[in-house]
Amino acid sequence: MKIIINADDFGMSSTTDDAILQTFSIGALTSTTIVANGSTFEAACQRAHEERLQNQVGLHINLNDGLPLTDAIRKSPRFCDEHGFFRPRTHSLPRLFLPLSADDKKALATEIRAQIHRCRQHGLPLSHADSHNHVHTEIIVGTLIMDVLKEESIPFLRLTRNIGSDMSTAKKVYKYLYNSLLSSKGLRGVNYFGEFEDMIAIYRNGGPKLGSVEIMCHPIDTKNGQINDLCGASITQQFQELAALIPEMELTTYGQTKLAG
Repeated sequence: MKIIINADDFGMSSTTDDAILQTFSIGALTSTTIVANGSTFEAACQRAHEERLQNQVGLHINLNDGLPLTDAIRKSPRFCDEHGFFRPRTHSLPRLFLPLSADDKKALATEIRAQIHRCRQHGLPLSHADSHNHVHTEIIVGTLIMDVLKEESIPFLRLTRNIGSDMSTAKKVYKYLYNSLLSSKGLRGVNYFGEFEDMIAIYRNGGPKLGSVEIMCHPIDTKNGQINDLCGASITQQFQELAALIPEMELTTYGQTKLAG
């Protein structure tokens, strides 16, 4: 089984960046995604080059935290507040399903391209993409993101989570439709996406082979010899348990996987 382990939020803070690089150093990460408007973006780029990780860095599209890189989107009430800062993500039906105006489409595409170009100007080719707070899984915004990624030759975009037992029927249907759209756009790189706890729960019960999987994590600090995740778990312990449960686990990166079935 091929498994990608990706750390989100590279470039958000020095503490997070330290934790991500430490997770790489113990062999528990295969890639990370960087925030182009993050407070430590430039330092994170430099550190990625120093550690020769530049080809294992993707884009963590940010549309709901901090100051956008471009002016037009700062004037959009759908995405930004009166001060021009991104609004936090909400799960309201208007946000999820109301069409974008022509101006919002143009502003959104311009901002995403600016985030891509800033990374590439700092020597990061960008092997894949995902997004802060999973905003790319909103079908209206996500469809535009997919089109921009295709135009910018970014080959893979993260699935919406499709393993785990805590999903309603409505969520399962939505996720199936979203992931099918991603496949139709040629941006799907793995069969499944989830977190360490999803995979551990499946394989504690002797779960099936899943082909290829991306596991998301959020290293935030290192204390007492452990690398801690945003959710409060120890990434160190979770990685060790997963490796014991799946002896045939092969760590890989986007572009090295093959979709099963």
